[in-house]
Amino acid sequence: MMSLNIDCGRINCMSCPSNCEIKPNASLRVSFCQDYCFCVWPKASAYFSIGVMEGILKQTYNNLYLGCVFVDFSISYLRFFTDDRWINYLSETKLKIVIICDKHLRALANYWFRKYKDIFLVIYPNDRVDISRDKLSKRAIYQRDAFIKGEALSGLEFSVLKALIAGEDCNHLANSLTVNVRRIYAAKRRAEKKMGADINTLYRFSHSI
Repeated sequence: MMSLNIDCGRINCMSCPSNCEIKPNASLRVSFCQDYCFCVWPKASAYFSIGVMEGILKQTYNNLYLGCVFVDFSISYLRFFTDDRWINYLSETKLKIVIICDKHLRALANYWFRKYKDIFLVIYPNDRVDISRDKLSKRAIYQRDAFIKGEALSGLEFSVLKALIAGEDCNHLANSLTVNVRRIYAAKRRAEKKMGADINTLYRFSHSI
């Protein structure tokens, strides 16, 4: 299967005006900082950062004891989320990973949430700000599975999405997985139904990486 060339970029703490770099090269000051780190990723999400800071952190700061990295899990960054390098990169920060997803990527967010225990919480598009704050506060007490909502992509559906985003076709994927091509097309249709749009449309609305 083809692989996307992914540059996960920088992660900076937004807990104070110093904006220390967490990754790829941790700032020396971070090692001695007494505050918890709160970050957003990808870095380009300026309005997303404001929403997280004003809507969530100002009200729940004292409940997030180990710090968090909030992920803009939106269609704009779809190409990041078809490869596990993004989650491995964020896991290295040792911060709690909180996904904030849009309506099209809910099923993909749930796929990663079920697959990786490093993901602390998923905040869904219909979760109001007060509900999101409440979920973050309660997550430290309740089991993570209590917070999952909606459908998730299956393993085959994810493989189809990943292959098509990387530029492969269904016939090539069927050969590489040694399955009937009709199963691949059926998985493609299921994935598109769960995501609410065809994969070509989702790809067009995502940024290059």
